[in-house]
Amino acid sequence: MNTDLLRAPWLIAVARAFSDAGEPLFAVGGAVRNGLMDLPASDVDLCGPARPQRVAGLCEGTPVRAVLRAAHFGTVELHVSDGQGRHMAEYTTFRVDSYRGGHQPVAVRFADTAEVDALRRDFSVNALYRPLHPDPDAPAAVIDPTGGLDHLRRRVLHTVTYDPDQVLKDDGLRILRAARFQAELGLQPTAALLASARKFAPILRDIAPERIRDELTRLLMSDRKYPMLEHATPPVASGLGTVADTGAWPYVFGPLAPNVRALAALAQYRAPDGLAETAGRMALLFFREDAAVLGERMRQLRFSAVDAAAAEAALRTTRRIAENALGLMEALRVGPILMEHAARALTALAAAGEDCLPAVERAGSILLDMKRAGMPQTLRELAVHGDDLLALCERLRAPRSRIGQTLDALWRETVEGNIANEKPALLAYAESLLRGAATGDNRPEEPAAGRTAGRP
Repeated sequence: MNTDLLRAPWLIAVARAFSDAGEPLFAVGGAVRNGLMDLPASDVDLCGPARPQRVAGLCEGTPVRAVLRAAHFGTVELHVSDGQGRHMAEYTTFRVDSYRGGHQPVAVRFADTAEVDALRRDFSVNALYRPLHPDPDAPAAVIDPTGGLDHLRRRVLHTVTYDPDQVLKDDGLRILRAARFQAELGLQPTAALLASARKFAPILRDIAPERIRDELTRLLMSDRKYPMLEHATPPVASGLGTVADTGAWPYVFGPLAPNVRALAALAQYRAPDGLAETAGRMALLFFREDAAVLGERMRQLRFSAVDAAAAEAALRTTRRIAENALGLMEALRVGPILMEHAARALTALAAAGEDCLPAVERAGSILLDMKRAGMPQTLRELAVHGDDLLALCERLRAPRSRIGQTLDALWRETVEGNIANEKPALLAYAESLLRGAATGDNRPEEPAAGRTAGRP
């Protein structure tokens, strides 16, 4: 068992404070489960029979600072500062939760044993308790009230109760948590768990969008959680497949339909620098859908406006390349980040069996053209700027309102290889454009000065 986290000096200080007061203390959940799977754990949840006020009292005069955050639910934050930084663990008193038609417990009753506390948790692999002692080498057998050790050994996921209905009916988000744990840990949900998830999937409509978003984000990034863990099937596709199979899909994604090839392609995709990974993966997952519908659904799930807009733009760019409706100039306006996303997404889709090899080639060709030496990637890279054209406008008595349009025309000419990106050549062509604007003749002269031989 990997006990590195549980041997941390700050956590030993917490264990000592409880031990000196004669109160038992347990680690529970991910820290115990991951230790048994030889996986790293980033945080630790603590619990025990001591009530919140008792915990606050026993921490007085010790290196541990107790903060009552939700004492009515038995929750206390335990803070320790040492030479390695500041640390925090959440302690919760053993308890029994009561639900009344909602998805958060409305009342709790404190308890004295792990066996009782375990029944309020979701899955057996998250209801494993390990006693903590000031001596990290002291014997500490894992307490397993609900069969989690056997489930870990068999690589299956099941609830803390024999009948999963008793767990899922109280909180529909546990259906998405099951899909996420399947993806992250490579555990296969039992047939009974899947059947119960199908029965209770409709209660997801009552879950707050923010909670669904958070769980969905973890699921979309599940292949990054434990990269050292070998999976029989690609993690994200596995978890999202369960979301679809249980009928939970429309309550998460609304009108956006699942696509088998897109699910498979996720395993081959990484978002380029500058694009949020979640936005890129959503754009790939729904590459056949309308970009505006994707953006709206992400906003409904309370994703940030920036991420929703980025996913929408990434999808739109990919679709335009696939439809052969995006040229070099338009690609420059879109920018290299979205173009790189489109190239990576199309490559992943082609590897998953989607018929899009011509689009992959187009995207690669456009990216090469964008990197051509001397090509201005943006208006800012032009050898002339607005101040240069302002002087021309004043001399030619041309309207200043034409400056933006003229700069855009100059940019296009340099991109198409008709004019070198050199100030004299650009000013000469700009003068012909602005002179026409001043006289009412909008036909520019053929760009001659500084003319290149055309695109290489």
